[in-house]
Amino acid sequence: MSKNTNHQWRVACYPESNELISENHFTWTSAPIPEPATDEFLVRTICLAPGPAQRGYLEQSQSQFFGEPIPIGDVMRGRGIGEIVSSRHPNYSEGDIFVGSLGWQDYSIQKPHGSEFVFSTRKIVSPRTPLSLHLGILGQAGGTGYFGMLEGANIKHGDNVLVSAAAGGVGSVAGQIARIKGAGNVVGITGSDAKCAWLCDEVGYTAAINYKTDNLDQKLGQLFPDGIDVFLDCVGGEILDTGLKHLAMHARVAIAGFIATQYLPGPATGPANYNNLLFKRARMQGFVYFDYWDRYDEAETQLAKWYDDGLLLNTEYLTEGLENMPAALADLFTGGNRGIAICRVSADAV
Repeated sequence: MSKNTNHQWRVACYPESNELISENHFTWTSAPIPEPATDEFLVRTICLAPGPAQRGYLEQSQSQFFGEPIPIGDVMRGRGIGEIVSSRHPNYSEGDIFVGSLGWQDYSIQKPHGSEFVFSTRKIVSPRTPLSLHLGILGQAGGTGYFGMLEGANIKHGDNVLVSAAAGGVGSVAGQIARIKGAGNVVGITGSDAKCAWLCDEVGYTAAINYKTDNLDQKLGQLFPDGIDVFLDCVGGEILDTGLKHLAMHARVAIAGFIATQYLPGPATGPANYNNLLFKRARMQGFVYFDYWDRYDEAETQLAKWYDDGLLLNTEYLTEGLENMPAALADLFTGGNRGIAICRVSADAV
């Protein structure tokens, strides 16, 4: 690809409810590389992080969570990491490494202003190699697992822990953090035998359940005879409902997502086992990574230490090339990836 061209994926049409996202919803275009104005800077994209929320950017039904859908013809929104190659802003210099909403494109103009810019973007003071670590285990995926376990679930030594979507980005980190914090049984739910083996053999889960072939209710009863103390749920639907049935007394349920029902047509139904929250005196709470923006440094420092000490595995799943970004996003909804999804757009800064 030409280094003098800004390749971009733009929104071509919106997916219908329950329709699989695909390249058909986007248009591959190119444009001149823009020039920054006063108080702006130009970022060269190095990596992007496909995430389930990006599907929500295209649906009116998700506007209460993500705002109005991205207009047809606009560049697709997406979080990434890049290098500042030109700056007319006093606080940002050429060569700085920057994390923020770069969009599905080679280059983007950034305008730092307002509270949203403060909590959703960062200049990386001490970049690590590979830079994708700052999107993954040291970034949003790792931070969600960190705050989910420590704050959302208030994990304690000896807790028996269940994680849904355990082979995904957040789940693959959250299970490791549970183990690091001294959890007893750490069980993951995923969608294939290969992923179950990966979770147990490499990621450090005690056991894993294939929800497509195993009887989830029976398996949870066998693996949690004394009940589930901590349940980090990323999917909702039947998996959440079945997990609620097996809670221990004073259990904590942390809700990180609801991908199983988020894009289904019509209103989602509530869990039938909701009453077990009362019977078990349990707590269920949603949490969002960006709520903890004032503690990003804390999370990054601790996650980096665990990584350096060999306690935290980098579960990155790499897709090469901006041209493959639609496929990388689609994989999140079809089980085509495992771990933290990263799309490498260009080489790391040198």
